[in-house]
Amino acid sequence: EPKESSQLKSWIFAPENLELCRARANRVARKRLSDTTANNTPPPVECFARDFDASKYPEDQEEGPLELKGNPFLNPAEEALLVSFYASKLPTLMGPQAQVSRLRRESKIPATAAMLLRRFFLSNSVMVFDPKAIMVASAFLASKVEDAMTDIRYLEEGTQRMNAPVTQAEILPAEINLLSGINFELLCFHPYKAVLAITEDLRTYLKSVEGKSLVQFSDGNQRPITGHDLKPMHDAAQLIVNDVIVSDIPMLYTPAQIGLAALVVANEEQQSKPDVPQIDLLGYLAQRFEEADQKSMTQLLDNICVMLRGLKDGKYGCANHKVDMQVLKGIHKKLKKCRLWGAKEKKKKRKKDVAAEGSEPDKKRTKAS
Repeated sequence: EPKESSQLKSWIFAPENLELCRARANRVARKRLSDTTANNTPPPVECFARDFDASKYPEDQEEGPLELKGNPFLNPAEEALLVSFYASKLPTLMGPQAQVSRLRRESKIPATAAMLLRRFFLSNSVMVFDPKAIMVASAFLASKVEDAMTDIRYLEEGTQRMNAPVTQAEILPAEINLLSGINFELLCFHPYKAVLAITEDLRTYLKSVEGKSLVQFSDGNQRPITGHDLKPMHDAAQLIVNDVIVSDIPMLYTPAQIGLAALVVANEEQQSKPDVPQIDLLGYLAQRFEEADQKSMTQLLDNICVMLRGLKDGKYGCANHKVDMQVLKGIHKKLKKCRLWGAKEKKKKRKKDVAAEGSEPDKKRTKAS
């Protein structure tokens, strides 16, 4: 990933800043929803998470309103859980497992979509912007960014197949809001390429004189390593990355760091398997990057590996595993009573229904006459 990319310069956070961004987005939304004078104007799209600096917002010490007409607002943790849930649905909407065949794309498309979705909701709240519409808009935008364009009608069909319909009329405005909320910074890098590049380098290096000492086979028989020997580790690392892309981790570390850590964890998983080599990846790093600070690099990798192992338990925003659907249903129910979106459409529908009811007797009179 280029050092000058917006991803590395503006969208990598310290863990505490992720929480501060979400808390601020929640606080701004609560104030907005409590301001009765502002409800007739479209809500502004926020983008304060980019290059976030908490010292710029001293007013954030104020707690702000906690309920709307007796209904409690969502808290930042509940909002984050909803965003994680929608991020986890992106590979099913547009990706290798897409239900609509015309939406089947390689894994980098949902990876980009998930990153755009998460960036947006660091500055904005699900109480102000419909997360389902933003999710679909993220997929639509990601297909353009990654040069894998799709027809918006297939996305509409995809949401219907998922029993979560979003119309074209909702997707397009959501896409405009999404672009504003991420400062129009669309280029995203993912760990998939890092995993492949490191595996390819290992395939060559482990055949060298220095590299041969880093490989051990469980049966004790030493032999030259082949590309096929590395496939189990590579494939396991890619599966780990499938969980990573829908989590918070891509906003905490660089794709190269995550890709290397994924290979370390995947390598550990192969230990009990026969005919699969055990590779000293830390030794590989020490030999390949002699000038690097080995101690700090090892510590960094250890920290990321701990997080990667926790993804299977649903930690770090990964909603691919162990999601409590009852809790999610409760949050959705709570959201219906404290959201800005959706209310106006209902009012319009009610007005139309009242108008239709009022016209019924007139129609009957006309027929009678």
